[in-house]
Amino acid sequence: MFNQEFSAVATTAASVMSGADPVSSIIVASIFAAAIAVLAGMAPSFMQGYTAARAVEAVGRQPEAAGQIRSTMIIGGVLAETGGVYGLLVSMLMIFVNPFVDMYVEAMRAL
Repeated sequence: MFNQEFSAVATTAASVMSGADPVSSIIVASIFAAAIAVLAGMAPSFMQGYTAARAVEAVGRQPEAAGQIRSTMIIGGVLAETGGVYGLLVSMLMIFVNPFVDMYVEAMRAL
């Protein structure tokens, strides 16, 4: 099912990008860039789950070090989450703000 949806999107994107409207091509490329940014933002989520699992194992082995393990895990999670936040920010900018369309329109007006 996912492959069918992806091929439909890719076919639509290819037909739009082969057309004469460059603004549509910019929008399609921006949507693909947003999808890549979201995928890049998903990686920290998986790693935070792995980190939490390893921290629980470490606390199980050394219960007296639970405070230090917890604080180290929280700091690492906060640092890892910045990648996810940046991915979300880039995807939102590419979808809703889309500065490349405005740059293209201004460049065409200058000609």
